[in-house]
Amino acid sequence: GKRLVREISGMRYLAERAEDLAGRLKGFFTAQRMRITPRGTLRPDMPQPIFIVGFPRSGTTLVEQTLSAHAAICAGDELPFVADIVELMPRMLNSPLTYPDALCELWMGDQREGLDNLRDYYLQRARQAGFLRPGTRWFTDKMPLNETHLGLISLLFPASPIIHLIRHPYDVVLSVFSNLLTHGFYCAYELESAARHYALIADLVAHYRAELPMRYLPVRYEDIVGDQEASIRRMLAFIGEDFDENCINFHQNRRYARTASYAQVTEPLYDRSRFRHRHYAAKMAPIAPILRPAMDRLGYVVETLEAIA
Repeated sequence: GKRLVREISGMRYLAERAEDLAGRLKGFFTAQRMRITPRGTLRPDMPQPIFIVGFPRSGTTLVEQTLSAHAAICAGDELPFVADIVELMPRMLNSPLTYPDALCELWMGDQREGLDNLRDYYLQRARQAGFLRPGTRWFTDKMPLNETHLGLISLLFPASPIIHLIRHPYDVVLSVFSNLLTHGFYCAYELESAARHYALIADLVAHYRAELPMRYLPVRYEDIVGDQEASIRRMLAFIGEDFDENCINFHQNRRYARTASYAQVTEPLYDRSRFRHRHYAAKMAPIAPILRPAMDRLGYVVETLEAIA
């Protein structure tokens, strides 16, 4: 099916564009530069974003459904506002440079408040979208691959929680390939390109974590499935909210999730998608060298059904 889609549409993974962006982001967002870069300030008159980031099919919808069952948190869904800011930034900062280099304007006297202007654009879009509930203190933003822009997010909203969903790379890549997705420079059109983009973004996230101060919490999908309540308590404590029993029964959340996981999150928590890649060991073998660095960094191993038996 994917082969036919590639032949009919002519679409291919835009590898050069993806690699160029990742390289420029790593070159700009360094510890030395961030020490002299201003940060956005907190606007206390509005609910604040919780960024639920992760590669597509890593469990971000599950976490959004879970957290938005809390009385203090409403669901924003897949918000394009960060990507919009990336495109608008040169004009808003009056810069001849593109993102991320346009952020250099922040060191100029008339742009010292530039991040607050970009922040206000984001929050204004959230207000106009109409999903904010009275009395809530937070809203979720789970746009897939927002982790690409963790540097920008940490500048705009340094006090906002960033919850990064991590799942076995083989399961993620297999699920991405099994769906018709356009996120990630069209990486989902082939199994190998899905693995290549996963590895590229995993390496970029590792760079951000080494170079930037972030309010960042990694959460494993497998841990949520293995001990749901403990994982929920950990995430809510990180956000700064008390435990809410409603979060356990996320499947009763009446909101409709507009993602490929819309059906799964209407069911109680299950484990049938955990380590699904074991059924496809032979087909997954060619991408093993691509994913090996990320696997080692995250502490995952490849297990076949025969080895488990």
